[in-house]
Amino acid sequence: MCDLSFNDLGMLHESGIFSHLDYYFSTTMANIFNDSEPLEVLSAALTCRALSKGCICLDLTGLAGSVLETSEGKELIRLPELKSWCNILRNSAMVGMEASHCGEKENDMASWIAEYPLILDRDNHLYLSRYYDFQCRLADNIRARMKRRICGPDYEFVNHRSSAYFDSRDTHRTFGQQQAVKKALYSGFMMVSGGPGTGKTYITHIIQTLLTVWANENGLKPPRIICLAPTGKAAARLKNGGTIHSALKPVKNGTGFRHNAANPLAADLVIIDEASMIDMALMTRLFEAISPDTRIVMLGDMNQLSPVQAGAVFSDLCYADGLSDFRVFLDVNFRSGGKVGIETLAKAVNASDADSVADILKADYPDLLFVDTNEDKRYQARLESCIWEGYKTLWDAASPDQAMAALDDFRILCAHNSGNSGTLQINHLCEKILRSKGKNAINRPGFKTLLMVRRNDYKRLLFNGDTGVVLEENGISTAWFASEESGQSDIRYFRVSDLPECEPGFAVTVHKSQGSEFDTVLILIPEQTSPVVTRQLLYTGITRARKKVIIFGSMPMIRQAVRTSVERRSNLQI
Repeated sequence: MCDLSFNDLGMLHESGIFSHLDYYFSTTMANIFNDSEPLEVLSAALTCRALSKGCICLDLTGLAGSVLETSEGKELIRLPELKSWCNILRNSAMVGMEASHCGEKENDMASWIAEYPLILDRDNHLYLSRYYDFQCRLADNIRARMKRRICGPDYEFVNHRSSAYFDSRDTHRTFGQQQAVKKALYSGFMMVSGGPGTGKTYITHIIQTLLTVWANENGLKPPRIICLAPTGKAAARLKNGGTIHSALKPVKNGTGFRHNAANPLAADLVIIDEASMIDMALMTRLFEAISPDTRIVMLGDMNQLSPVQAGAVFSDLCYADGLSDFRVFLDVNFRSGGKVGIETLAKAVNASDADSVADILKADYPDLLFVDTNEDKRYQARLESCIWEGYKTLWDAASPDQAMAALDDFRILCAHNSGNSGTLQINHLCEKILRSKGKNAINRPGFKTLLMVRRNDYKRLLFNGDTGVVLEENGISTAWFASEESGQSDIRYFRVSDLPECEPGFAVTVHKSQGSEFDTVLILIPEQTSPVVTRQLLYTGITRARKKVIIFGSMPMIRQAVRTSVERRSNLQI
């Protein structure tokens, strides 16, 4: 076994392997469990580190015997072999043991959380006990919904009425949509995964309509339907849509939500869009706030980026063996018919086919533009030209209506916040270009800038990721936002000084663009290798575009991104 000491933890912290949070969490555990060995404390730090990378558990089998090294490749320590590592943890006072393979516990879960900060399951996955609890609760909730029979339309009604919404001459292409509608009406839980244009929103309209018709014909009250999404942008695309947080109603000056298992949402059907963006903690709380007698329809794209927070829940459920009868995959794009470059490129990226991606980018598609920053010496001038052309209409806006109409015409998507191609630098560049090319830019009234909200403001119904325009009139700056709750189409305004924490919104990360669509997107690929630049990031960026994708980057970096996949571990099994 490797020879570890408590000094190694400080060395790993100083070397950048562990963040401040990882380090201080583990040292706090060492102080509480003062008889702990160095490997126990190191395991706590590694588990906390895994959480920050989006994994809710640490895979000991995969890590055992590996070497921790700096970003420069300097070897620091070698982790122990699996058997000896697990033996230490099984005898640790800070680690609780899972009682059975299916997740049943020897004692009440509340006592586990109180007694153990870490849980080791039978498959050698180490969890923070809070996230082990979330995972067990969500899995149990979904299993119960799979078994529960909910009163609803019969087979004859569903078959006869749903057929009216699909072209009988196109049954091959609409087969997936028809299956999704039928499964949603027959069962209490159903998932649909598909990319843009595959008809996810369309089938939710059918489901809502047929449930309403069935209720009317049987003398029942109209079904109570709630449509939810993680962001306001995504919620705006749903009929009577709202955000998850606004529906659950966060407890003021506290933690948790007003709606929970003891106080569920008043609904007969809950439609959850952009489910791939929802992390483990929020998904668990949302499911628990939905009555067992309420239908759930989850919509998402399993190929998109996982949530920023821990847990690739939707993706894991799409692969879960036990859910094969409760999910449908849609792969036909009804917007494009497969004839345009955006869809062709997205499919090649999804397939990790770097050669095809290179060929597509070099081809002459009207909706694709690729600028190879290694080959094109004028790429900086071309970038500035693209930015000016993309935002010129917005810059020329003289009224709120004009500005809001142009808000989603164009957006720049970055992999990072920092660096030459990060949002901080590119937002600064955008402001510089607009002010230098716009007439009388400093003193002119009208459009000033784009702002993106960074912190939820429940009083003003402004949420993280919402984007607004700032206009100035008579020396007063006002921020305008679309009303993206409950299907409203009007716009709201606030004094800039009254806004929650914001940042410039000309360039945003691909992560923050999820749930949004723009006519044209400009994607900037970093010049240097980064673990963030993956197949999922590239696919998500490409599929934000309705009409055109512009990509600036080097071909080697794009090839590497296509071959690199995000590895998230939530170990959610149904």
